[in-house]
Amino acid sequence: MKKIAYSMIPKQLHLVITGETGAGLSFVVRRDHVAIILAVTLSTLTALAVGTWLGIGFFQERTSLALKTTLQTDALRELSENFEQKLKEQLSAQKNAWQAKEGAYQAQIQNLKEEKEGVICRYEEEIASGDISIARKISGLLAELEQEKQEKQELLEKTAVRLDERSRMIESVMSRIGVDVKVGKKNTANSGGPFIAIDEKYSESLLTRSDKYIKTIRRMPLGYPMQGRLTSGFGRRSDPFNNRPAFHAGIDLKGKIGQQIKATADGIVTTSSYDKNGFGNFVILRHGNGYETVFGHMSKRLVKQGERIQRGQLIGLMGNTGRSTGPHLHYEVHYKGKPIDPKKYLSVAKLSFTVPE
Repeated sequence: MKKIAYSMIPKQLHLVITGETGAGLSFVVRRDHVAIILAVTLSTLTALAVGTWLGIGFFQERTSLALKTTLQTDALRELSENFEQKLKEQLSAQKNAWQAKEGAYQAQIQNLKEEKEGVICRYEEEIASGDISIARKISGLLAELEQEKQEKQELLEKTAVRLDERSRMIESVMSRIGVDVKVGKKNTANSGGPFIAIDEKYSESLLTRSDKYIKTIRRMPLGYPMQGRLTSGFGRRSDPFNNRPAFHAGIDLKGKIGQQIKATADGIVTTSSYDKNGFGNFVILRHGNGYETVFGHMSKRLVKQGERIQRGQLIGLMGNTGRSTGPHLHYEVHYKGKPIDPKKYLSVAKLSFTVPE
């Protein structure tokens, strides 16, 4: 093909457009504008092609989306219709079940009512036919109650007598050691009057009095702290070391080294110590009600300060410690802070009583 040089192209080009019939159209285009026209034409065609392609894609996508939307709508409508149908079926089944249970409950209630009426009728018949038997049973119960009442009264009277005897025994002991207690004497001569049975209040008062006496006696230092011979009494005496007149605030009981020494009443250890120029190893017990006891010259102390002690409990061993001339126990009884003669408290151990059963 022969190439045409650009200079060989005329400066003006004539474009003639004509049809089979009719007049033709003629356009004059300059040579310099042909390239521009071709570029614009080509760009326009390209833009039309791209726009056509994008429009076709958008249309297809919109059509697909609309189709999906239609399908999902149909599926949701079908699911909703199925769910509603199932829910109606379940509610109907539940309602039928409740109605069946209600019918069963009503039947049970009716059966219970009938059984109740039958039981009431039987009880009415038994009560009507058993009036005489019930009356006999009531009479027997009343007789048993009366017998129990009499037995209770007899037991109450015996208990009151025993409590009264014990109270008098305790009062006698307390009077023996100097406690101010009036002891009444039984004397049935030249007496009389209507009989009035002992009631529970009187027994309670006797029991309260006995408990009070027992509590008091448990805190009183009664009896010997050990078995031994009395070698020095309470009061004025000659000092065993210098033979000068002195006051002895307790008593001395002779014994053997290691012999057991026991508390004469319940109490608390206020002192457990050693005094070289006095009692040696000694213990002081506070018993309450104003009483204290002192135990001196022991070889060994077996209790500590603050310890609670019971009557008869071992508190130490016989010794010869401190200012002492030989193995013995120095024993003191204090009342309201002052030493008193322990001898009358020791003498209680020699009393003998017959306790009523």
